[in-house]
Amino acid sequence: MTDGENGYIELVSTSNFSFLRGGSHPEELALASNGLGLGGFGLTDRNSFAGVVRAYVALRDVEPRPRPDFRYLVGTRLCFADGTPDIVAYPTDRNAYGRLCKLLSIANLRKESDKGAPILEFGDLAPALSASRIVDLSAEDFTLGQLFILMPDEDDWERTETTLHALAARAPGRVWIGAACRFGGDDRARLNRIADLCRRRQVPMLATNDVLYHEPGRRVLQDVVTCIREHMTIDEAGRRLEANAERHVKTPEEMRRLFREHPEAISETAHFARRIGFSLDQLKYNYPTEQIADETTQETLERLTWEGAEKRFGGNIPDEVKRTIWSELCLIAYKGYAPYFLTVHDIVMHARYALKILCQGRGSAANSVVCFCLEITEVNPTKVDLVFGRFLSTERDEPPDIDVDFEHERREEVMAYVYAKYGGNHTGLTANVICYRSRGALREVAKVFGLSDDMIGAINQLHWGWGSTVSTDEMRGLGLDPTERTLGMVLECARELHGFPRHLSQHVGGFVITRDELDRLVPIGKSAMETRAIIEWNKDDIDALGILKVDVLALGMLTCLRRAFDLMKAHYKHDVRMTQLQAEAHDAPEIARPVFEMTHRADTIGVFQIESRAQMSMLPRLKPSNFYDFVIEVAIVRPGPIQGGMVHPYLKRRLKQETVTYPSKELEAVLGKTMGVPLFQEQAMQIAVIGAGFSPGEADRLRRSMATFKRTGGVTAFREKFISGMLAKNYPREFAESCFKQIEGFGSYGFPESHAASFALLVYVSCWLKCHYPDVFLTALLNSQPMGFYAPAQLIRDAIEHGVEVRPVDINRSDYESALEEGPEAGPQAWNRHREMRDQIWSNKAVRLGFSQISGLKEAHAKALIEHRGSGYGSIHDLWVRSGLPIAALEKLAEADAFQSLGLNRRKALWLVRGLKGSDGADSLQLFKQAGRPTVAGEADPELPLMRHSENVIHDYRTMSFSLKAHPMSFMRRSLDRRGIVRCADLGQHRNGDRVEVAGLVLVRQRPGTASGIVFATLEDETGIANIVIWSKVFDAQRRTILASRAMGVRGQLQVEGLVIHVVAEQFTDLTGELMALSNGRSLGDTVLARADEGTLDVTPAHDVPRLKQEETAERQARAAMPKGRNFK
Repeated sequence: MTDGENGYIELVSTSNFSFLRGGSHPEELALASNGLGLGGFGLTDRNSFAGVVRAYVALRDVEPRPRPDFRYLVGTRLCFADGTPDIVAYPTDRNAYGRLCKLLSIANLRKESDKGAPILEFGDLAPALSASRIVDLSAEDFTLGQLFILMPDEDDWERTETTLHALAARAPGRVWIGAACRFGGDDRARLNRIADLCRRRQVPMLATNDVLYHEPGRRVLQDVVTCIREHMTIDEAGRRLEANAERHVKTPEEMRRLFREHPEAISETAHFARRIGFSLDQLKYNYPTEQIADETTQETLERLTWEGAEKRFGGNIPDEVKRTIWSELCLIAYKGYAPYFLTVHDIVMHARYALKILCQGRGSAANSVVCFCLEITEVNPTKVDLVFGRFLSTERDEPPDIDVDFEHERREEVMAYVYAKYGGNHTGLTANVICYRSRGALREVAKVFGLSDDMIGAINQLHWGWGSTVSTDEMRGLGLDPTERTLGMVLECARELHGFPRHLSQHVGGFVITRDELDRLVPIGKSAMETRAIIEWNKDDIDALGILKVDVLALGMLTCLRRAFDLMKAHYKHDVRMTQLQAEAHDAPEIARPVFEMTHRADTIGVFQIESRAQMSMLPRLKPSNFYDFVIEVAIVRPGPIQGGMVHPYLKRRLKQETVTYPSKELEAVLGKTMGVPLFQEQAMQIAVIGAGFSPGEADRLRRSMATFKRTGGVTAFREKFISGMLAKNYPREFAESCFKQIEGFGSYGFPESHAASFALLVYVSCWLKCHYPDVFLTALLNSQPMGFYAPAQLIRDAIEHGVEVRPVDINRSDYESALEEGPEAGPQAWNRHREMRDQIWSNKAVRLGFSQISGLKEAHAKALIEHRGSGYGSIHDLWVRSGLPIAALEKLAEADAFQSLGLNRRKALWLVRGLKGSDGADSLQLFKQAGRPTVAGEADPELPLMRHSENVIHDYRTMSFSLKAHPMSFMRRSLDRRGIVRCADLGQHRNGDRVEVAGLVLVRQRPGTASGIVFATLEDETGIANIVIWSKVFDAQRRTILASRAMGVRGQLQVEGLVIHVVAEQFTDLTGELMALSNGRSLGDTVLARADEGTLDVTPAHDVPRLKQEETAERQARAAMPKGRNFK
């Protein structure tokens, strides 16, 4: 019974979005309430709506569906800074909800409030409630349309009654008093006292359990988050902790038993809920009209689209393109999305033409010819044959998704334009929910239980990334007993805390723009910049409610390409355009052939998206020969295709080791481009529609919720519908089950074809630059750091291998950024491994490294040096006096060996710099500067012993992360040869299955989430790189050596497949000590590591984080949805 006299709805609850106060996720609370038979559930976090969409989505997508009469209600717990007892507020309609959002925004944005710590006073509710002598009677009354539940302050009954009197007078008939059992032995007296207060003040009593977690087992975690919040151990917390484990969601029967002497308090919960007419479904989005003069927004969009079509396709627009444009425009008009397209168009036009910023739309927008004509996207969908229905259709009740990437160094300029145009109270950034990850969760929990810092550090060394866990054997390896009770509780609580929200931050570029006031749609709060605000919801919450957003994202490769295009124009008089290069890749296969052939050798260091170990292993097998092959390459090395078992079947068919077959003519149309194997998210969903008879809406729901269904058990219903649908259409059961397995793989992470196409364009452009102009490519990459997979050392080395002359940083020749100088032709100088492309390397410039490569040298100091350089510096003394640089900056230059044009080596330069504060120090005083430039005395050449060559190289690595003089491993070569260690470049001379040993600097260690615990490592010596495969058992046995080594020897079995060569590791040797001996014990530190190395950080590949978060959420929802027995210990 849910709505009758005995029905019960839980109306007071705190989730973990009341940061460090709640012990359960919103989804867990909502699903537990549904599973326990409650008539409804209301989420009321402290001064916030941050978690309300999470519970809404969980109830919307769970299988089996909640009962039709189950109510989900949205409220907030108003917590005051002036001592007023807490008041739970529920809006009854859309306008009341807007007032509540406005009230919370005021509290968030107060000058005195810290970010994430709103300051709210009782008088803020309405002018009449203010205790101040000066009251703004015109201020808004935020009590209108709200229902209130006053939670008594049982330490101050007088304040409670005073508040109740004032609130009931302001909101007559809309105030209740909340009553909850505390199980302290005095509940009968407490409830009777509250009932007496209700009778005296003529307000009803309302039953609640004032919920903090969804089931009793979370009580320990609730205590832990309390201790974290209060900065104390669990032994010190005392009465700050809950006295028992009773503040969980209870069944209606249990609540009726507890309130048996006050049955009206139970029935009031249903009466309360019936008065609420608001739900999140009502948040209709009002978008800026973008109207120009007398044109409607649709007319403006149509005019701009046809003007763009003329520009994109020339005077003769193909009939097929015209039909497609009209079709898309009609659908946009039907959906009413013209203003959204115009907003994105305006942002892109301003960035591209007013600010001269390189940008490109991606995501499903790449399917749209309209977006292409509006210059939002650069991929011509008519050449790639993309499907507009993936972007926008009558069946898909979702807003369009247009993500636009801008140069990562200049995105801030675009964001400033958006704010300036639309105004601060109409524009906000979406939130990014910062959650506890493995190491952080373990560290905080361990502190609560009093573990030592040494023990915390030792355990944390065993973690690797978001989804990492620690095995009992690994714990014993550290000398710890995993069965010890305290340690066991630490590990269990850390596992549960993992994924809990810590605080809200701002998303990198997701904008919400409104016609009306933004703070009446969602509460807004402070961001890092005073003039900007962030909303309380993240991009997934916005998508779930169907609210339109504009993504202004940053992409490092666009910065690199814009710099490269500028260099091409300045030094080679070549005006490069991305659309022209796409046309070359698509329409001129002979011209594009060298670019594609370069990838067959996995020669892709620095190239966008295909420079990782996994991609490099795939390229020689896939052998891309056209633009669409790059689309496939981008998508295939992803968790979706890998987990769905699609990669090997596709490769076999591509290599003609397996016949290409199709299960039916209908599915041939879906799978024709990918040889009968689904590789893209769109294909998986089309199989559900065409092959299994799903409606487009059902298929989209399957796509959106697959990871959740996998854990909750609801996947069974979809599986049965899918397989029975395919069997009804005469598909074999084996094929039907195989297809569903593939769709399950996409549930973890499926890559849309349109997204892959946008990225594939950047892949081809960056490949083209690397193939033909490696000097330009290197310079642009260095000047765009940090970005990409590799550190500058590997990028420089790769360019040298391609024949580019790279020149060192020098005080008389370098600019702040790296630059091109006249130099020799690169092609003839390319190393033998690249001899096939010597005729295709057209570079004839040398790269002069810039001062930005010197670690620790301030940009202002470098620019001061350049500004005062004139025709050059004659000595260190001359540079010091003319530039005014501090001694510390000169030492940085000397340590980087930047005085070579003065004939000074590193040691001599350092000696002279440190002697400047002697007798010549007066030259730097203002008095002498005003007297004119001093005469430069010749600097005596100190008789210092020369630094060993090896020591020089190590110093280069320490100051700049690379060396142009030599590779560190070259100094160890004689001893390595004596031990029979093979040079990396010579691995290809050995046979498959040979036992070999290689050695080198450790560049990369990665453990992809799809690799079943396998670790991939890359070593580098003076001749090249070696790719290492480490099975999980081998890694576990030799973990410390693998993670601690900066130089390492690896013995194992050679695995050769065409051009793909791996060493399957068996044994490891730490060579770090021998490396340090080259420089008198100085370490390289982490400077040699590539940016993608995971061995020293708590990181996870970016594509895995959403999947792991989603699966963790699904697992929580599954546990919450099922009633759980109570255990007493």
